[in-house]
Amino acid sequence: MKRHLFIIFAFLSINLIATEHIVQASNFSYSPSELNISTGDTVTWIISSGNHDVNGEFNSITGDPFNNPESFNSSATNIVGATILSFQFTLAGTYNYDCSVGSHAANGMVGTINVTPSTVVDVIVDSDNHNTLETAVIEAGLVEALSAEGPFTVFAPTDAAFDALPDGLLDELLADPMGELANILKYHVHGGLAMSTDLENGMMVSTLQGTDLTVTIDNNGVMINNAMVTMADVEADNGVVHIINAVLVPEDSYTVVDVIVDSDNHNTLETAVIEAGLVEALSAEGPFTVFAPTDAAFDALPDGLLDELLADPMGELANILKYHVHGGLAMSTDLENGMMVSTLQGTDLTVTIDNNGVMINNAMVTMADVEADNGVVHIINAVLVPELSSLNTFTIDNNKNYLYSINMLGERVDYNTKDMIIIDVYSNGKTIKKFNTSHKN
Repeated sequence: MKRHLFIIFAFLSINLIATEHIVQASNFSYSPSELNISTGDTVTWIISSGNHDVNGEFNSITGDPFNNPESFNSSATNIVGATILSFQFTLAGTYNYDCSVGSHAANGMVGTINVTPSTVVDVIVDSDNHNTLETAVIEAGLVEALSAEGPFTVFAPTDAAFDALPDGLLDELLADPMGELANILKYHVHGGLAMSTDLENGMMVSTLQGTDLTVTIDNNGVMINNAMVTMADVEADNGVVHIINAVLVPEDSYTVVDVIVDSDNHNTLETAVIEAGLVEALSAEGPFTVFAPTDAAFDALPDGLLDELLADPMGELANILKYHVHGGLAMSTDLENGMMVSTLQGTDLTVTIDNNGVMINNAMVTMADVEADNGVVHIINAVLVPELSSLNTFTIDNNKNYLYSINMLGERVDYNTKDMIIIDVYSNGKTIKKFNTSHKN
């Protein structure tokens, strides 16, 4: 398969022509006498008049070596319009040269070429077929990032690929370049070096956007998602560029946050997650397991408590919300009676499984295994409260008339009993199931 892939790409790559710069050699001068080029570029010297050569080895005046990063030299010619030398510069640095014929060098026929490392950005900028991509990369503020050391692999859509987008979409993206446009562009970049010979049918290529691209290789060629590779292995000093004929669009990831937002029964939880600044964190790769209290669960809190929490969303509210999230994947089939589930808040939840169902602390799981791309959501009928949270005090104060506490066997125990699941009973009929843990200072 790799041999087959190499043949495909070798055919595609022969069309690649490095940027060429022309220097005219006339009586006692090279024009231009100084060039600024990128690695991989070619310089061609052409006779305009006279008899000249290109000498990049020794200074014709002093006899000292030029010590150029690469050596280049030619014989002299006097045929007008003829090429004296065509040389591709593959190493960065400053190159000095002169004409060694007669006293031409002494009369000022000398030249300098400054070769700077080329980046994947330079490849895009120097291409006549990637003007839209160039504009997009600049507007999205990605030039500096993609000019870094890398390596990067860029799948570069042509101007025709952008033209094929629905009318108005490109203008809409460019209107907010740091948002969705930047996200889409990052989806075209792999943070590593993936040459054509590294690609295999069915492989997944990670991107800076966070999701993967799919490689498909068959007799028709090489596809990256839905885009055909039309030219491969355009090398730069910090990576490689593969030309593609379509714009790659990442599929929207469906996160645990989306599960909450899309639910008609979790409006309060949605508001709380947003106000507590947890949307971005819970939209990350995960996986996360979220125990999601319904609106009815929040409505059952003591009067005024929710408003008090929302007044300081980054404080106690965020702490309580993190107590509802496990930093891992815990499907219903993973839960066992008596197991402890760690939370982002730092303390554990207790799982109780009996004939009545599944309890997470004092909350009943009413719907399990609502899956998302970055985890799973279990619906619960009560708000979970960390043991040391000030909410416990608020809850007790507002329910009034605490009567007694019992263990799982119905035996009365002290309210402060440690390392045991206990149930607090109140005169209004409310019960609170909790697990008191021992804490060492």
